Order: sequence, then C-alpha cells, then structure tokens
Amino acid sequence: MNKTTSILNQKLTISENTLSQELHGEVVILNIELESYYSLNPVGSKVWQLLTSKETVKEAIEQLLQIYVVDEVTLHRDVTLLAEELLKEELLISCDSEAEEIKRSN
Repeated sequence: MNKTTSILNQKLTISENTLSQELHGEVVILNIELESYYSLNPVGSKVWQLLTSKETVKEAIEQLLQIYVVDEVTLHRDVTLLAEELLKEELLISCDSEAEEIKRSN
C-alpha cells in the first residue's frame, strides 16, 4: 500500500498538544508544545473540520467533492498534502498511530 492510499484510509484527530478555534470563518491553530501558530482560510478551515470529524480522510474528500466544484484529482492531491503537513507539524495525529502506541506501551 502506498503512502497516499494509506493516508486516505486513516482517521485523523486533533493532537493533545493542539488548540484550534474558529474565528470569522477561519481556523486558528496553536501547537502548544512547539509554540507554533497556524491559520487556515475558509476552505482550509472546512478541510480541517472534515478531516477531524469524518471516519477517514477519504470520507472527508468525498464530502468536499459535494461542497466545492473542483477536479477530483486536484482535490485528492491538495487534501492529502494538507493532511500530511498537519501530521508532520503534529497538529493532527492518526488514530491508527495512537492505537499502535497504546498497544506498544501495554
């Protein structure tokens, strides 16, 4: 399974070190541990909301396809890149990774 396929099947959640707040249609995100601040425009905010509320990244993309008039290939690429960046910055974590971590610690 390649990296893109695997991220599409992951459930993402907000990291315990992350605070987020919607302000005037945008989402402001703070990584408390790294003291890093991020801001997402209204479209990015919708992606954030769906990535953190749907069962998988793929389901978030399917919902976005119903909301926005956009090429499916472009949307897959853009959402995947954003999800990977949010994971890299430790703003989101994969529930699959979290479950693995719990298994290893027990």
